[in-house]
Order: sequence, then structure tokens, then C-alpha cells
Amino acid sequence: MTPSKFNINRNSAQGHLTGVSQLLCMIVLAFALSACSDQSDDSTFTGQGPLPTTTPAPSASDQEIFEARLYPLLVDPLNFCVGCHGVAQDPKFAVADATTAYNALISQQKVNLVNPGLSRIYLRPQDDRHNCGGAASCNRVAADFLAAIQEWSNLASSAPPPGNTMRVVSNTSNFALSTEGDAARADGNAIALFNFSEGTGNTTMDTSAAGAAITLQIEGMEWVDGGGLRNVSGKAQASPTDSRKLFDMIAPVNEYSVEAWVIPDNTAQDGPARIVSYSQDTAVRNFTMGQNAIYYQLRNRSGATGVNGTPALEALDPQTNTVMQHVVMTFDAASGRKVYVNGQLSMEENTSDALDWLDNQILVIGNEVTNNRLWQGIFKLVAIHNKALTAAEIQQNFDAGVGNVVTMRFDVSSQIGQTAYIDMQVAQLDATGYMFAAPVFTSTATGIAVKNIRIGVNGGVPVAAQPFRRIDTVVNQSGTQLSPLGAVIPVELGADDDQFHLEFEVLGNQFGLAEPVAPSAPPGPVPDVPEADAGLRMFSQINDTMSNLTGIDANQAMVSASYAELRDSLPATSDLLSFGAAQQIAIQRLATSYCGAIVNNAGVCDNFFGACVIDANTKDQVATVLYDRFIGDNLANQPDRAGVTTEIVRTIDDLDCAGGCSGTTAQTALQATCAAVLSSGAVTIN
Repeated sequence: MTPSKFNINRNSAQGHLTGVSQLLCMIVLAFALSACSDQSDDSTFTGQGPLPTTTPAPSASDQEIFEARLYPLLVDPLNFCVGCHGVAQDPKFAVADATTAYNALISQQKVNLVNPGLSRIYLRPQDDRHNCGGAASCNRVAADFLAAIQEWSNLASSAPPPGNTMRVVSNTSNFALSTEGDAARADGNAIALFNFSEGTGNTTMDTSAAGAAITLQIEGMEWVDGGGLRNVSGKAQASPTDSRKLFDMIAPVNEYSVEAWVIPDNTAQDGPARIVSYSQDTAVRNFTMGQNAIYYQLRNRSGATGVNGTPALEALDPQTNTVMQHVVMTFDAASGRKVYVNGQLSMEENTSDALDWLDNQILVIGNEVTNNRLWQGIFKLVAIHNKALTAAEIQQNFDAGVGNVVTMRFDVSSQIGQTAYIDMQVAQLDATGYMFAAPVFTSTATGIAVKNIRIGVNGGVPVAAQPFRRIDTVVNQSGTQLSPLGAVIPVELGADDDQFHLEFEVLGNQFGLAEPVAPSAPPGPVPDVPEADAGLRMFSQINDTMSNLTGIDANQAMVSASYAELRDSLPATSDLLSFGAAQQIAIQRLATSYCGAIVNNAGVCDNFFGACVIDANTKDQVATVLYDRFIGDNLANQPDRAGVTTEIVRTIDDLDCAGGCSGTTAQTALQATCAAVLSSGAVTIN
């Protein structure tokens, strides 16, 4: 069955993203929409086969049961919860106010009354050994919590409350009953393709069928349920013999593309951290797709770049994010390098060029060959093509997604009175979550009211991420999409065993349960916040400080223009707790402008550094100049001189100056190291 299309407006830079590939991209919006109104639905179902349309609702005394059974254990100091979750740490389920504790547990789904053994508050001491005082103590705490949750579960379904007790539900469905939902990819020129579907072992195989298959040896990585590899501390690397295929199939045609579906662990890793690299060490490469903090970066060795593929081409927008993103980097002789993120062109050169590759480089993902440019995150797919993919082909691969997407059908014929289904696009994201997206109503019936859909698992309805509960419409045509959103639903028993159903407040002429609104927690006392020992320099202070340290007049045209552009993005208060990544990027950009004013003037550069060149044997002199000018030796707390020197020399080496350099190459390295120190906390923190 052809998957339904769905749209989501992410932001002005990215516009509308379309296709099955947007399953994961919908997480942020789904959570954002549901966080302010998702409430408890503790309805239970025991039995086999399709869910009945009438089932008792949870007991009206649910909170009273909690207060009698589980709550005393949570507030008992011997069980270790009060010290954190009874004070300031969320979720606050061990506080003195029982209503607040009850709401925290229910709204954040820390208990599972359908399957008590899956309750997070039990698994934390049982499996994670989370702050529970050693193995024996953790076992005791876990056993007590589980027994209390089981008692709560047994009592919660025994006495239905007055009023409407109907549940309007679909028949159950599962992955075994689902149909393939993947769209076709543009892989006609793929010469290496890794979808990481093995799930076990220490190798992953190229499935492109182009030439001899490449085998990647895995170290320091973990398999991800549902397909994928998480890099924790290692890499996956090919042999030199296997890697040679890339040179043989790309160098003659003088064009290529490297493509990856990835989920970065954070937006701070840099170097750049190597996502996919065809290189030999930190100084020599054919290409690298990397992450440089909030930017994706492409290095490519050609006639116009150095042996390290620099200067790099950075994708300025959209930025890296900790959700799944599709990154494609292309090169062709006519237009040079291009970078696409989530199907959209982010940066391009538009200059003619030619590859200048070496035939002895090694393919590696997640790190450099030399193990010192670690990238942490999840790989869902990596492909290399001996063609510069067109914008249309990149959009096609973006729409196709990463695979493992199915169409799950929910039968609602008995509720409608004639053949009717609701189809959803479903994928297992990892060991803990499924994505459900884009529900479509399929039936010849018309005038069908549909309101408040919730996704159930194994008879229960998870509270978190239920954005389809905002559906309120009348369907008059088969194939009507009910919502463009997606929802992350927790895994309980696993993809082979979990059974899913839909619940409705209104479906046709059937009226079912709607979730009650939980009472708000009483406001806590205003904390006494002590005055901080350290604070940030604010926008004007940062500008003045950089001017004084560099000797560059703040009214100089280049830095004045940068400050005017960046002023509103620089810290507006001295509160360190308000500091964010975007402010650090603004500080770094301003520092780059000041350092650019130094190196772009030969006389100023010579005066500042002693000489505007870098000697292979005296690279640490650059570090000495920067340390003495920007950091100094008269502070009670400051970065270690040796550590700063090591990092500066590493950066110089990484920018093609390991053996010394001059001219524009030296200017680039001096500006980069200058900006790194000038934008550091040693300068910006009082």
C-alpha cells in the first residue's frame, strides 16, 4: 500500500517537510502539543482478541488507592526517593502533598496499571539501580514498589465511576498484520549502502550490490532495536582493500554524494566530529561529512582545497539537532560542493573544480581512522553514490525515509456499521518507542464524526504524546487524512508481541470516554536563590572586552557591523543559568570578526603574533601569545596553560598547518585559534 503523505511546518528555514521520512521529525511538535493537556486514562482491558466496545472505566477512588498503597513507600526516607523527588527534582512524586505526587506519577506515566512490571518507578531500582543504596536494598525497594502497584492495579478496575463508562475502540492490530509502507529510494548510483539491519554482531555489510561489498568492522557501538547503530565510544571501519572501491568508482567520474540518516547525541561535538569519512588521519582525506557543533560540514579534497579538504563547506541552516535528520553532501565538477539537510539545499559553492583524491584512504563512520574525532549518535542509514544526486533525487530519498515503516490498519467497521478502517504509518524508532503518524480514514461511509483518538497498547492507553486526541471532524470522503501529526508511543513487550488499538471519544454515532482533567498541583514556595559567585559578561561588556584584549577598535567597520547584527543574540543578563548554545555561537561569531580584523591586516597580524606565519617547530608560540593576551596568569581560576596549548596546536594541525604554513592558510589557522580562545569562558565569565 502506498504510504499517505503528511506535512509539518517545522520553521521558516525548513518550510514544509513531506513524506514518510518525517515520522521522527514530528516528535517535537507532537510532544509540544500534547504536553499542556495530556492527562490520565487508566482504563484497563484483560482478555484476548478484539477489544470490547464497553469496558469498565477506572475507579473514582484511584487517587485514594494510590495514597493508601504506593504513596507511603515513596515518602518513606528508607526508600531514597524523598531526597530528590520530594524536594526539587522532577517528577515530584515524593512530596508532602499527595495530590501533587499522584499527578506527577500519572501525567508522566511512571506507573503502568495494565502491566505493573513495566512501571518506570519499579524499573528504576530494579534494572537501573537508581539511587537505591546497593543491590540488596534496590531489590527490596523494587519488590515493595511492584507489590504496591499490583495492588493498585487490582483495585483500580473494581468499581466503575458513575456516568459514561463506554469505551469506543477499534479492533486490535500489530506489526505482523501490517503492510509495507516504504517509498522507493533513488539508489541507481549507490556504490555503498548500509542500513544497519543486522541487529547483532561486530560487522555491518554494504548492500548496494555495486562491485565487491564493503564490510565495516564495529567497535564501541551498540545495535538499536528497529535498525541502526549507536556510536558510544568507537567507530565502524572498512579495510583498505574494501575502501579502494570508492576511489575506483568515483575518481573517474569526478562526482559523488555521501548521504546519512543520523540522530546526533548533542549539538556540542566538533572537530569536526566525523560522521562519514574517507581519510587516513586528521590531516589527510578525500572527503568527510562531519558535525561542527550546530553545523554540518563537508570537507572534500580537490584542486581548490588542501590535502585536508579545507576550507570546509558548512551548512548554516537548518542547524544540527538531536532528532533524526537527513544529511546529503554532493560534489560535481561544474558546481563544486553542496550540502542538503532534510531535503533542502543549505549551502553551495557554485564553482568549477576537480577531485584530487588519493587511492589509499579508508572508509570509516563515527570517528577518524586515528580514533580522535569521535561522533556520538545513532546511524540509521549511510549511502555513498558515484553521482552528484539532483535536488529531486535527494528529496525522493528524504521522502522515502530510513525504511522499517509500515502501514498499520485498525478496523472500525463494527462501530460504523459498514466496512471502515483507520490506517496509520508506524515505525519502531528504538528499544523504547514507536512512531504513529498520519491517520487516514478509509470507507465509503460519509458524514462520520471522529473526535479524540488515542492509541492504546496491550489494552491500556499511554498518557504521553497523544496529539490525535485533538481531532474533531466529520469525514465525508474516503482517504481523508485526520491529522498531519505524529505520536511517540512507548514500547511495552516489544514489536513482536505488542498489540495496538485506537480509542475514540466520538466515532460515528458512538460516544465513548474522554479523559478527565487532573487537578493542578499547588504552587510551591519561592526558592531562596543565593547570589552566584560567577556571572556572564553582557553584550556590551563582551564587545568592550574583546576590543580591549585584541586592540581592535570596536568602531572598526567589520567588527562594528558584526556587533550590530549579533547584539540581540549575545547574553542580556549576567545569570549563568540563562546562558544557551545560541548565545555561545553569537559570541564565537563576534570573536571571529575581531580576530579577522587582526589577521587580515599584515602589519597588525605581525605585531599581534610576532609573524603572520606558522612555523612547524614553534606552533606552541601561537598558543603562548593567545594565552598571555586573552587569559593571563593572575586569575584564581583559569584554564590550564598546557591544556590550552595542546588544543590550539591540535587545531593548527587540523587546518593544514601541521608542517607549518603561510599566506591565507596561516591566516585561517590564526583566526580560528584566536577566535576559539577569545570566545571561551575564560573571557566571557566574570
